[in-house]
Amino acid sequence: MTTAVGIGRLSRSASRIVGKAASGFHLLRIEAYSQTKKVTAVKNINSTVFSIGGYEWRLKYYPNGRDASSANPHDYISLYLMLHGYDKANLQAQYKLSILDQAGNVAYGLPARTDIFKSGVDDDDTKEQISCGHERFIRKEDLERRQDLIKDDCLTFRCDVGGFTELETLPLACEDSDQDDDDAADDDQFGLKPPEHRRYSSGGRGRRRRPDDKEFVQWCLAQKRMVG
Repeated sequence: MTTAVGIGRLSRSASRIVGKAASGFHLLRIEAYSQTKKVTAVKNINSTVFSIGGYEWRLKYYPNGRDASSANPHDYISLYLMLHGYDKANLQAQYKLSILDQAGNVAYGLPARTDIFKSGVDDDDTKEQISCGHERFIRKEDLERRQDLIKDDCLTFRCDVGGFTELETLPLACEDSDQDDDDAADDDQFGLKPPEHRRYSSGGRGRRRRPDDKEFVQWCLAQKRMVG
């Protein structure tokens, strides 16, 4: 049965787009807290870029506050999350920023928030207000009196990110037009089982018949849904 323009054997393939809930966290350890306090207001120190849900992020630490025009900006630490390096992206995600105690438990944190993250690069952040977070994350005086949060001039922030769907495109089936029937029966280019082949006899030896287009389509439609 011919279903497309052309002569000879057709190449046939299928793919799937799979969605799964995305979540993860990143830790930012400050190992010289007293030294970071020398950074001027509105200046930040970034975490490394980390990946969650197929996107890249940065955690942005402002030791003396992000907004120099606000009242008493030096009294607070500002902490922000940024969607890093994606052109024209607008992603709605949930995030929660916390501080861990010496045992690794969350000992301080603000409630989780859901915001729309606009993509950008670090140089544009303050101007465009593209990151999301807390201008007054914690008062420095309150932080420094908590011995469970700071020890040996060190503290650790935790950033949890989730609440959105990660989409991934995966191969479902592929059949090379240059294969012969015997090769097609055993082909497994992507770690997937090929369509079911019916057997027929030829010269007393069992062989597998290459499925027609309808059988190939039906096999693809019958594959189980991949749930994240």
